[in-house]
Amino acid sequence: RAAFNNVGRDQINADQVNFNTINQTEPLQLLNPVPDAAYDSIQGVSECMEGTRLEVIGKVIRWIDGDSDQPVCWLNGAAGAGKSAISRTVARLCEGSNRLCATFFFFRGAGRRSTITHFISTIAYSIALSIPATRPYIEDVLRRDHHILHRSHKRQFQQLIVEPIRLAISSVRPGVIIIDALDECDDRQEIAEFIDVVACAFQESQMPLPLRFFFTSRVEEHIRSKFAASPALDITYCLNLQEFSADNDIRTFLRSRFASVYQQKRRQIGSISLPWPSQRDLDELVTKSMGSFIFAFTLANFVNDGSDLPHRKLQTALQSHSGLDPLYTRVLESASHSHHFTRVLQTIIIIATPVSITDLACLLQIEGGDVIHALQGVQSIIMVPEDDEQPVRLLHTSLRDFLTTQARSQHLFINPATCHLSMATNCLSAMTAHHGDIIYEIKILQYAAQN
Repeated sequence: RAAFNNVGRDQINADQVNFNTINQTEPLQLLNPVPDAAYDSIQGVSECMEGTRLEVIGKVIRWIDGDSDQPVCWLNGAAGAGKSAISRTVARLCEGSNRLCATFFFFRGAGRRSTITHFISTIAYSIALSIPATRPYIEDVLRRDHHILHRSHKRQFQQLIVEPIRLAISSVRPGVIIIDALDECDDRQEIAEFIDVVACAFQESQMPLPLRFFFTSRVEEHIRSKFAASPALDITYCLNLQEFSADNDIRTFLRSRFASVYQQKRRQIGSISLPWPSQRDLDELVTKSMGSFIFAFTLANFVNDGSDLPHRKLQTALQSHSGLDPLYTRVLESASHSHHFTRVLQTIIIIATPVSITDLACLLQIEGGDVIHALQGVQSIIMVPEDDEQPVRLLHTSLRDFLTTQARSQHLFINPATCHLSMATNCLSAMTAHHGDIIYEIKILQYAAQN
């Protein structure tokens, strides 16, 4: 499988490239794709646990196989319901049967993964690799129109995706393009209009396109309204995750995770009678999850975070109210608030692009060890990498929503306006402290200079 070319500081930027050099440059590189938006990115979400979500995955696969003549499928559900895990599982299955054309997994606050700017070009890049017969036609567009990436999204879609597939149709087998988390694209109006672009392409095509588009998102109005009206309405197969009970799948997941915890911590909790948790406690945890896999995942992490014996942490979890908000509150309140905790947490929540431990330390002018120490008690909701140069990431974007909405987080509220002001001060301080350094050689100083 071809890999995206990461050329670091010398990476070609489609906004700045000199097209006089196009003959000396690999044409596809001009698409400037987003490598970490692919379903199998190292930064991607986990797949569904084996044996779970079988009903909904089965429906999606049957739709891809042609059970429905509707070429678009929209899977919608609440935050943390497992949409991205389902998308990744479907993508792997389709890749295994040679039906996967392209994937793009949006993720709020993850730089280019959270905007529409290089979305279509990334899809085109993937299609050129997965359907080699389209590659000459895509490269020809790049040679003929030096500014194609600055054209309207409709024109980009037609010339970089629809036309190459139509011209190579004799060599194209039916396939699917998977686009996950439309709601996490910051360009709300543009991503909503893209739904119409796709729908119009199918309606206006003089011959059937051998493509299917699988979208997922929360039910947000700018997205819902597009799928609920023409031209998308008639060609869209809608699946609502609320119509699929997740209780048995969550029970399977929790039972597996707690069995692993018991095996790992046998010396600490060996005196606890089995089964652990009891069937009654397990049923209560499933009820508290309210169909949310991210709740179940966060709860399992909370119980095994090492701050107390697992069976005691389990009792704490059982005493909390249902839903993510009380669980987030419980985790944040029980964390050891070191001297730098608040500043580190606020920066992670507010900063536009995830940054590494090293970069956080540079920006806040503290030691990397201070950053790690500040985050020790919240690793059930924030992913702290082993490598100091890898980005610190939220387990789920709902944590940012929770902390920046005062009605939900109350005394834990992080005020974006106030924090952005503090961020500006930190940026100026960091640049002053590194006066004389070459800014582009220190990643976080690039951020400071640009923001």
